Amino acid sequence: MIRFYKTPWITKRRYPELVWQLPSRNTLYLTFDDGPNPTVTPWVINELRKVDAKATFFCLGSNIQQHQNLAKALIEEGHAIGNHTQNHLDGWKTLSSEYQDDILKCDEELMNLGVHNQLFRPPYGRIKKSQIKKLRNRKIIMWSHLSWDFDGKSNTQQSIEKLKKAEEGSILVFHDSAKAFENLQVILPEILSFFSAKGFKFDSVR
Repeated sequence: MIRFYKTPWITKRRYPELVWQLPSRNTLYLTFDDGPNPTVTPWVINELRKVDAKATFFCLGSNIQQHQNLAKALIEEGHAIGNHTQNHLDGWKTLSSEYQDDILKCDEELMNLGVHNQLFRPPYGRIKKSQIKKLRNRKIIMWSHLSWDFDGKSNTQQSIEKLKKAEEGSILVFHDSAKAFENLQVILPEILSFFSAKGFKFDSVR
């Protein structure tokens, strides 16, 4: 299997309406998918706090339901929360009407937290053109660099070296999930330390 750590230009060209990178000076955008998780998310919050980093957490509505206090903690720490569907649906394999309904269910969980932004990330990065059209009022955030922390067979040192090539405005993807935790504990501190030493700041997507 070919692992793309950096999103190919041809993919960005095919979906120009999606956000792949942000115009920013000396800033990186760290994003975390699939949480909140009672073990992983508090650890991530602590690591980010060490370097005064802000991030964006694309949360599942089903996990917000189960761990509402954790979601509130993210907000209290100054992080942004976005919609990652209610049940982690694969857009390519889901009817657009079902996909839309699942997104709206996650919206309800976010609104219960007082979150009213229009940030959305499709699970697996898979979304149909027809689904994008229905979400035209949302800011669909993709990524420029993928950590592969969720893959138990990935080489963490290779991930670190690839992520270190990120540039200003790059959007990096991690996962605050149980499956990714072992790799995340190796990769995230290295990336935070490396870019902090280079004078970068970490901000949330707004």
